Amino acid sequence: MNLEVFCYVGLLRFPEQLEPSLSILPDPLKAEAETILAKLKPLSRAELLREWGTLRDAEYIAMRRGIRQRLAIELDELPPAIQTWCVSWWIDQNG
Repeated sequence: MNLEVFCYVGLLRFPEQLEPSLSILPDPLKAEAETILAKLKPLSRAELLREWGTLRDAEYIAMRRGIRQRLAIELDELPPAIQTWCVSWWIDQNG
């Protein structure tokens, strides 16, 4: 689980439910999530959206690089239906 994503989505979509939701995490993850949350809370909504976009872009680039290294293919060279399958496969393999 990417705790940074958890915190961004929580702050952007369900801010009133985020902190109570942290209680379901195991203690080590909870402590890490609280640290991330403390860093993100002071940001404005616009800053959160910008940072979230940057994180998503970085994860997409890493996913494409991983697919290229493991499967020796470029995602953009595949038909759209196969691209979707490769992305789903990658997520299943790498969480």
